[in-house]
Amino acid sequence: MSTISNKQAASFPVRRMDYEFDEMPKYWCDDEPSLTHFFTGLSTLFPEGESYFVRSVRALRSGAKDNPELDRDIGAFIGQEAMHSKEHQAFHVSAQRYGLDPESLERATGIVLKTIENLFPKKWNLLVTVGLEHYTAVLVETMMRSTHTQMRDETVRNLWLWHSIEETEHKAVAFDLYQHLYGQGLGAYLPRVTIFTFSLALITMMSTVYHVVLMKRDKQLFNFATWKRFASFAGQHYKTFIPQFMAYYRYNFHPDDVDISEVVAQAKQLIGLAPEDTKAH
Repeated sequence: MSTISNKQAASFPVRRMDYEFDEMPKYWCDDEPSLTHFFTGLSTLFPEGESYFVRSVRALRSGAKDNPELDRDIGAFIGQEAMHSKEHQAFHVSAQRYGLDPESLERATGIVLKTIENLFPKKWNLLVTVGLEHYTAVLVETMMRSTHTQMRDETVRNLWLWHSIEETEHKAVAFDLYQHLYGQGLGAYLPRVTIFTFSLALITMMSTVYHVVLMKRDKQLFNFATWKRFASFAGQHYKTFIPQFMAYYRYNFHPDDVDISEVVAQAKQLIGLAPEDTKAH
C-alpha cells in the first residue's frame, strides 16, 4: 500500500491507495456468510455509485467558480471518489474466485444509476448524491467506531476504514454545492428531503437484493443460523442509524452538525495515516 497526498489547498487530501486482496478469505467479516455478503453487496454499489456522484457534482461545478474553497474541495471530492471506485473494483475482482461474481452487481448498479441520471434533471441528480452522501456518512461512523473489529482480514479492514475516513472528510461537499446553488429556503428544502426519501428507499432495496443474491450464489440462502446473526447485527445498528437518517429532514440540517473528529483520528491511527493530513468534522 502506498499513499501520496494531493498538494492542492483543499480541506482534505486525495490519497493514492493500492491494496492487494490476494489472500482475502471467503468469510472475512466475523467468519460469517451473512455479514460478509452484506458488506460485499454494499461494496458493489460503490464503483458505479461514486462515478455517478462525480458526474452529478461535475455537471454543476461551474456554478461554484465564484467560491474558490468550495471549488477546490469539489476537485478533492472527485479525486477521492475515483480512488474509492478503483479500490473496490480490485476488491471485487478478488471475490470472483469464490464464485460470487460481484462485478455483475456492479453492472446492474450502473444500469439503474444511468437510467436515473437520464431521467432526472441535474439538480435532482445532485440531490441523490447529497442524500446518499449522508446515508454513507451515517454508516461509516459505525464502521470506524466498532464494525471494523469484526473484519478478520487486515487488508479488507483497512480498505473499509480508509474509505470511511474519506467519506467523513468530504461528506459536506455535495451538500455545500447544493446550498451554494439553490440556497437554504423552503424551495431548496422540499426537493432535498423528497429526493432523500427516494434515495434511501432505492439504496435499501438494492443493498437488500444484492445481499440475497450473494447468499444464493454462495449456497447460503437457507443458512438460518447465519441469517439470525445478521438480524441481530442489523437490529442493533439500525437503532442508531434511523435517528441519524431522520436528522436529514431537519430544516437547518448540515452534514457538519456531527463532529466525529476523535473517531476519525483513531481510525487513521489504526491504518497508519498521519493525524495532520486531514480536516475532519
